[in-house]
Amino acid sequence: MRDFFFDLVDVLELVFLDPLRYSEEIQEIPFAASPVSSWMFSILSALSLSVGMSILSAPYTISTLSFLFFGFIANLFLFRFFPFFYSLVADYYVQKKGRTPKLLFLILFARHAVVLFLLFAPVCIVFHALGLSGLGSGLFLLLSFILLYSLVVSRGLKSIYELRNRDSLRFSFYALGLTIIFPFLMNLYTATSILQSISGGF
Repeated sequence: MRDFFFDLVDVLELVFLDPLRYSEEIQEIPFAASPVSSWMFSILSALSLSVGMSILSAPYTISTLSFLFFGFIANLFLFRFFPFFYSLVADYYVQKKGRTPKLLFLILFARHAVVLFLLFAPVCIVFHALGLSGLGSGLFLLLSFILLYSLVVSRGLKSIYELRNRDSLRFSFYALGLTIIFPFLMNLYTATSILQSISGGF
């Protein structure tokens, strides 16, 4: 258990504090190199996002529980596939700059970076306490977190592919713009999020 805790801290440090060492050291961390890490981050982040959207959908009714569950499933679906498509698009742009493909590292980084969404529920609690709730607040926070996620991934792009800040930001936002219009992925997710946000009215 102690080793697991230290591995977890090491992964978070590499993703958020020192991404320049990510591609060199991530394979040396047993927890990070296994699929368990990305699944755990995806599940916890999906739960946080679902709970946060439910907090903002007062008044709470029996339907809130069902939309909490379906929201969790949609969020988990998003966190498993969105980083994959995101990384594919970003890697395509990076290769056009003549860089060596490192897609597997980028996918792993992008899936680890979704742990950022663990902060979504706490922020929603603060918003709700301030009287900022409902569909508008939920979508505003969701968009804000997606933009923050894109900034985190841009730091990963910079370190993994040795890019300039300008190029890493540009490729990250290109990838965000193209990935977010995948119809099956994003339409399903957006519909579920909107339903969850207004579930308190049913």
